[in-house]
Amino acid sequence: MAATKADPKKVHIAHQWKHGSPLVACCFSPDGKYVFTSGQDYALQRWEIPSGKKVEWKAHDSWVRDIVFLHDGTTMITAGSDDKLIFWDAMSKKPKAIRTIEAHKGWIRSVAVSPDGKLVATAGNDLIVRLWSAADGKLVRELHGHTDHVYSVAFHPGGQHLVSADLKLVTRDWR
Repeated sequence: MAATKADPKKVHIAHQWKHGSPLVACCFSPDGKYVFTSGQDYALQRWEIPSGKKVEWKAHDSWVRDIVFLHDGTTMITAGSDDKLIFWDAMSKKPKAIRTIEAHKGWIRSVAVSPDGKLVATAGNDLIVRLWSAADGKLVRELHGHTDHVYSVAFHPGGQHLVSADLKLVTRDWR
């Protein structure tokens, strides 16, 4: 099925849902049936589109800074300000944690999944970029070199590059 070309002049609110706490992060499920959000109340929400039916659960001991999905379409990973990376069975009736990793010393600000789905990259306030196995959550490698909090990580679509950006205006291209 070909993608419909979007017309920016016709953008409008199609759905709107409200949560009881300011929201921090959001993402779509890979199948496009749900929107996931995180709030300052440390909870996660799964909103069904278009009904707005909400499933909510306690997630971290602090704010959830980023949300991504693994390529299986059901495993979601959240990165928290509580140093934890949590893998979730996000599509079950009552989502539950599959694995919790003490991933960084300090806030985890960003998480990304490699194009082949084998690696998960995280960036945090401890100045380190870490690579994790998506299959079992084991640490694969640490990338050192930033001199301030790392705010963002992203894989190149070809999978051979990873970029990270920090608070001191430095972007690093890792190969």
